[in-house]
Amino acid sequence: MSANRTKAWILAACMVAVAGFSALGKPGTQAAMDTRARVPLEDIFPSQVGDWRLDPAAAVFVRPAVDQARRFQMYDQVLERTYINGQGQRLMLSVAYGRQQSVGLQMHRPEVCYQAGGFQVQDVRPETIQVLGQPFPVTRLQAHMDGRPEPITYWRLLGDGVVTDDSSFKLQQLSLGLRGRVLDGLLVRVSSIDRDTDGAHRRQARFADELARAMSPVQRQRAFGVAPAGSPRP
Repeated sequence: MSANRTKAWILAACMVAVAGFSALGKPGTQAAMDTRARVPLEDIFPSQVGDWRLDPAAAVFVRPAVDQARRFQMYDQVLERTYINGQGQRLMLSVAYGRQQSVGLQMHRPEVCYQAGGFQVQDVRPETIQVLGQPFPVTRLQAHMDGRPEPITYWRLLGDGVVTDDSSFKLQQLSLGLRGRVLDGLLVRVSSIDRDTDGAHRRQARFADELARAMSPVQRQRAFGVAPAGSPRP
């Protein structure tokens, strides 16, 4: 067999393999995706989290998550809230849900979005916080613009698993797709306007723990995913 014919057969085999993987990698049934997508983010994230309650001054500007998502073409729901505690401290919660996280439609990382919005982004790093007494992986960063210092803590889910970097995100996309899983995604961001970055991050970590405690097991699995072993987080 000539070298050209050999190359042709290899190319054909690769094309067949790619087509096969594409078929296997399609999301689960439309019905399954519709079921998850129909659950409003408002029903997952409680309005009271420990001592934190919705800020009444900001609540009047909050729109339903489905309506809010119309501002963002890549999401199906976007929930934006401001919480205030008894000491008058405020935290901002932003949650974005996309029902199908394809290779070309990934949950945008805050370090990318903030920089695109004119912020200076610094100290992006993976961290582990305690949620219900268990280690939970998050990403922390600091954003600045015009005297507005904003420490940020966030985490991303693909399906039911937390992903901490883009490489893991893409690998899990492929793995879940090959198993016929629904490739939806959730990004949860907690931030505050605060010059004390370390103090703000500690407060955000406590808020995440209190958020998990305020949720039902079903809500908690949707917001925090499952542990690496495959069981729901406590």
